[in-house]
This record gives sequence, C-alpha cells and structure tokens, in this order.
Amino acid sequence: MIRSLDGNHDWCFGQGMSDYRTLTAEIAENAETRVLSFLGDCFFATNEGIDWWNLLDYNRQEQLENAVSATIAETPGIEKIESVEIVNGANRTVTLNYTCYDVYSTAINGILPLNGYGIGQ
Repeated sequence: MIRSLDGNHDWCFGQGMSDYRTLTAEIAENAETRVLSFLGDCFFATNEGIDWWNLLDYNRQEQLENAVSATIAETPGIEKIESVEIVNGANRTVTLNYTCYDVYSTAINGILPLNGYGIGQ
C-alpha cells in the first residue's frame, strides 16, 4: 500500500484510506513515480532514477527508452514490459508511452507528457 498522488504528483491527504493505492493501482503509481525520478535526486538512493538531463540529448532516444524499460522492469510487482516509446511532438514536446503487465496479469498503460515535469524543456 502506498499513498496516492494527485495530478501534480503531490501526496493526497484528508480522505483516510482513500488516500492509499493497493494492488494494480499501487504498482502502476510506483512505476510512474520511479520513471519520473531523476538520477541521484534522492539522498538515500543516489543510484536510482533516470539520467534525464543527458538522455534527452539529440540522438539518445534508444538509450532513454532502455533506461525507462530498466526502471520499469525493476519496479516491484512488474512482471513483463510490452513496449516503451518516446514520442517527440511539435513545439519540443516529449511524451512517454509504455505498456507493461503486473503480477496480477493486468496491463498497465502509462502515458506521461514529460514537458510538464521539467523534462525535455
């Protein structure tokens, strides 16, 4: 069980047990949070996260997709990754799309517009 996050990825409070995720929702939120983490950003887990600053460089899309795949694969509860795709859109927008399966055989489809998080800007 983990605390749920709002649309800005801030912890939710005030709703009791409704502020927590379990089962597939817990695994999906944990995977998304891990993908959005920057390498070395957490003082007690300096080797975790993705090196967004260097991997969003020109011609590094394959390395970035591999880093995202590895991060998702290492998330507790993830059994299989079906696809990871970085989509470069108009006006320098970047979207991450991924599909994976959890231990409950449920598909998790993630769509993350990365520009809103300071990534790819």
